[in-house]
Amino acid sequence: MILKPLIKNVLVYQGTTLMLEFMWDVPGYPLEAGCIVNMQIRPTIQSDIVICEASTTNNKIFIHVIEKLIEIRIPAEETAEFSFDKATYDIEIEFPNGVVFRPVQGSMSLSLEVTRIV
Repeated sequence: MILKPLIKNVLVYQGTTLMLEFMWDVPGYPLEAGCIVNMQIRPTIQSDIVICEASTTNNKIFIHVIEKLIEIRIPAEETAEFSFDKATYDIEIEFPNGVVFRPVQGSMSLSLEVTRIV
């Protein structure tokens, strides 16, 4: 089975909690407790630099099995450190049987924060 990723471009507000939600409803591949979801933000697809990493293992991504929902939460303290104009990201789901899908990918733009702790 080949799934074409959803292209979702995101505007990130520096210094605020980045919250994203994506529905997952693919027959034969239900979200379950054993799934691992990973997301990386990089300056470009080819870059070795990781701006931010979120996953179910670092408690920035949450799986809501009943709602068939993947929730991403990157804390405001982290987005306050973002300094990119544009970046790229994708999300991958790994199922307990080893199958991996990339349901979402896209670009990120940063809206700079004016109110900062001085």
